Amino acid sequence: MKRILYYLVYSVLWLITLLPLRVLYLFSDFVYLILYYLVGYRKKTVYQNLRNSLTDKSPQEINRIARWFYRQLCDYFIESVYRIHMDEKENSKRMHFRNPEKLQEYYKQGKSIVLLLSHYGNWEWPTRITRLSSHTILAIYKPLQNKYFNRLFLQLRGQFGAIGIPMESTLRNLVTYQKDKKPVVLFTLADQRPQWTSIQHWTTFLNQDTPVITGPEKIARRFNYPVIFLDIQKIKRGHYSGEFKLISEDPIKDPEFHITRKYHALVERKIQERPELWLWSHKRWKYFRHEAQNPMYIGNLSNP
Repeated sequence: MKRILYYLVYSVLWLITLLPLRVLYLFSDFVYLILYYLVGYRKKTVYQNLRNSLTDKSPQEINRIARWFYRQLCDYFIESVYRIHMDEKENSKRMHFRNPEKLQEYYKQGKSIVLLLSHYGNWEWPTRITRLSSHTILAIYKPLQNKYFNRLFLQLRGQFGAIGIPMESTLRNLVTYQKDKKPVVLFTLADQRPQWTSIQHWTTFLNQDTPVITGPEKIARRFNYPVIFLDIQKIKRGHYSGEFKLISEDPIKDPEFHITRKYHALVERKIQERPELWLWSHKRWKYFRHEAQNPMYIGNLSNP
C-alpha cells in the first residue's frame, strides 16, 4: 500500500512540477488559503511559538507574521518538490552564494568542515554547494518510516552530488572519510529539538529556556573541524542568497558549548530580522528544564 501511495504521489508531483515555478506559486497561494483559513495546520503551535518568542510584537503583528509564515511554508513545499525538474543552471540563478571560495580554501588545506544551517527560508536548495567546493558533501538526515518517500527525499537532496547519511551513522562515516583522507563538508540543520534522553545543554533562545542539540559541536571538537554557518537570505520569491560565516576556526580551543550558543545567537538574529521565514510549526519548546529534574516525567511524554 505504501508503495502504491508513493508512486501515485510521485507521479502527481512529477507532472505538476513540469509547470514553470511562477505558475506553481499560484498553486502555493491557493494552498495557503486552505492551510491557514480552512485546515488551520498546527495553528495553535504556530501562534504559541510566535507569542512566546516575539514578546515585543503586538497581537496584530503576530497575526501578520503568522500569515506570512504560512505563505512561506507553502512556497517552501513548492520549491522543494520543484527540484524534481530543476537543473543546475536554474538553481544557480535562484540560489546565489556570496563567498563560495571560503569552502575551497579549506579544501586546499585538507580540512573538513561542519556546515550549520537552520530551518530558515529555503534549506533545500543550498545542496548545490557540491559544485562550489571539491569537498565530499555529506548531508545528515533522519530516515523516514516510509522507505519509498525516504528514497524520494534522498534523491532530491542528492541531485547535485550530496551524499545523504543517516543521523545514527554520522560518526562512522566521518571516521571512514578521515582514514581515506577525503575532506568533507558535513551539512546539517542544528536548530532542531533534541530527544528528551539526549538533552545535554540548555540555552536562552528567542526569550525561552531551550534544550539544544550538541552533536555538531561534539563532532567539530572531536575532529577539530572548522564550523561555518550558512546565512540564508530571501531576496524575493524564488530567489535566495547564502553567505558562509565562520563560527569557529579551531573548535578544540573553544569552551564547551561556545559553538552551540554562537550558532543559536546567529539564528536568533536572522529570525528577528524576518521572523516569517523560520519554521514556527515545529514543536520546538515541548520540554522544560524544571521537568528534567523529575524522572517520572520521562515516561509521560506525549508524542511530538
